[in-house]
Amino acid sequence: MYKLVDPKIVKPYKIFCSDTLNRLKNVLYNDYDIECKFRLIGSGSKDIITQNANEPFDLDYNLYITRFPQNFDPNTTEKMKWLKDTIRIELNNLLGDEGFRDAQDSTSVLTARRFLNKDPHKKVFSFDVAILAKNTTGEYCRLIHEKTFFERFYWNQIPSSHNVYDKADELKQYGWWEDVQDKYVELKNLYLQRRDYNHPSFIVFVEAVNQVYQEFENY
Repeated sequence: MYKLVDPKIVKPYKIFCSDTLNRLKNVLYNDYDIECKFRLIGSGSKDIITQNANEPFDLDYNLYITRFPQNFDPNTTEKMKWLKDTIRIELNNLLGDEGFRDAQDSTSVLTARRFLNKDPHKKVFSFDVAILAKNTTGEYCRLIHEKTFFERFYWNQIPSSHNVYDKADELKQYGWWEDVQDKYVELKNLYLQRRDYNHPSFIVFVEAVNQVYQEFENY
């Protein structure tokens, strides 16, 4: 079952990831003319990281593309593949001397995993990076690499993600943040029990904020 992790334990890992991803941000801008920003999921509160039993905890980041290169069409398969491959390769270059294995290209994220030197099968830490951009209506969309019967890339809209961080800030301001934390953990455990792996942390975060915000509005 999931539980919240003590922020003091999380802090050094957050510092490492923040430094690495900021360096990646600079590489993407200077070498590829891609403007982006990173955000730790639920960063409005620094105490929403969860851990499943005795397993190592993960950190989940979103890479928000704020500007694509000039004349770049992000909706073609060729360009979507190039985008994810480029980000993965440059992330691996930065992690090469840090004991991480090459970041894996999963369906909706890039996963960087670190294992114990003495036990290469024991994972001690990992972090995921999802690639997002806004569509014409302002909703966030996640870059998906589907690898089932055939390979395809597409942008998957995240429902009700518009202004989610504004809502989160308002809930925290008015003392409703513990409700968000409780709902977040509740939903994580619900999907765990259902063996539902199609709800990554950002989607669960959006659901938790929206559900609590609805209660807040009706209060």
